[in-house]
Amino acid sequence: MNKFEGLIQGKKVLVFGLGRQGGGTGDRDYLIRHGAIVRVSDTDLSLAPEGQTKEQINWADMIIKNPGVSDGHELIVYAHTLKKPVLTSIAVFVKYAGITTIGVTGTRGKSTTVALIKAVLEESFPGQIIAGGNIPGTSGLSLLDQLGGKKYAVLELSSFQLHNFHDLQVSPNISIITNLYPDHLNRYKTMGDYAYDKQAICQYQGEENFCLYNQNNPGSVQIMTVGSGKKIAYSATDYFIWDTKLPGLHNKENISACATLAQVLKIDNNLVKRVIADFTGLKYRLETIRIVNGVTYINDTTSTTPVAAIKALQSLTSPTIWITGGDTKNIPHDDLLTEVESNKYLVKVIILGSKNIPDYVDSLKQILGQKVIAQVFSMDEAVTLASESSDDGYNVLLSPGFSSFDLFKNEFARGDQFSELVHKL
Repeated sequence: MNKFEGLIQGKKVLVFGLGRQGGGTGDRDYLIRHGAIVRVSDTDLSLAPEGQTKEQINWADMIIKNPGVSDGHELIVYAHTLKKPVLTSIAVFVKYAGITTIGVTGTRGKSTTVALIKAVLEESFPGQIIAGGNIPGTSGLSLLDQLGGKKYAVLELSSFQLHNFHDLQVSPNISIITNLYPDHLNRYKTMGDYAYDKQAICQYQGEENFCLYNQNNPGSVQIMTVGSGKKIAYSATDYFIWDTKLPGLHNKENISACATLAQVLKIDNNLVKRVIADFTGLKYRLETIRIVNGVTYINDTTSTTPVAAIKALQSLTSPTIWITGGDTKNIPHDDLLTEVESNKYLVKVIILGSKNIPDYVDSLKQILGQKVIAQVFSMDEAVTLASESSDDGYNVLLSPGFSSFDLFKNEFARGDQFSELVHKL
């Protein structure tokens, strides 16, 4: 039994927010398995018929909050006034896991870096690796039931998840900071607030811990300054000549992060090279879906920020039809417009949705003129138009640069629609 199980037995625990990707369901099930008295609170009445009420907060001895719920939520504020413990499941996992935790954060590159690390570690230590964090369908608490025989836990950590690491004053044993760019400014008042949450990944490390950071990204350098862990810099150029199937300079940074960690863990360099060379990338991240009549269709739906779209556009070296747009997170898009204006491979643009970002739509039309061939309001229209407008040797790139919530449940639903429609061409 880990110490957390002892804390929850017989206690009234409220799971506050099940989340769009199912992590809260796993937390609920873990709590029930280990003797807690559990209630669920959610705005979706099909998931939690009680909805969300003050009575639930009054009832609870402890609250497990979905990271997507802001501390500014009126009921969470109320819970704090009552001095109720408000925790997030992945922070609890890091505190009580008892094995080496490797945390990866950054505005971009988290998922690919975690997947690379997991592939290398699984090759080196078969059956001894678990992964979780900001991965759809995973529960931080459920990971506590998977610790038997494990050596390393590899965790993708968003700023929302890291926010509550400050409450427990806990950081992973090894932290990796890929970068910091503007994001989530619909939740954070300033970039400083956003960076502060990211800093939790290394702020509470001791001298026996490690913090790996991207020395070419000012935000990463800013974050790594806190904490007592050993600071180790990495750069895209460190492993630039290594074979890889992953396109773009940003993926060289991800590879370098993985290879630098492997050095820290004293893993054989030839094994690392081989695993990285064989790695084909992740779903939804510059994922080649299909080549139809000489046209390559690429799904980069997890591009939910302007900088992500910039990286995607810079990675392609043949004529490209770009599907862009969505909903705002209050992030400046001037750099994206600069890239669009100068990118020599960008031949046509389709704007998807984007009713809530008229300034971006107007700027694209002004800068690109007839290259903007339409503004459409369904993925079916976008894919059909892209197919009709493409020639042999073209790319059709879905890399929106904005969140998906104007037309879709989330970015994965957006990407799934794109892929399904491409397979029907």
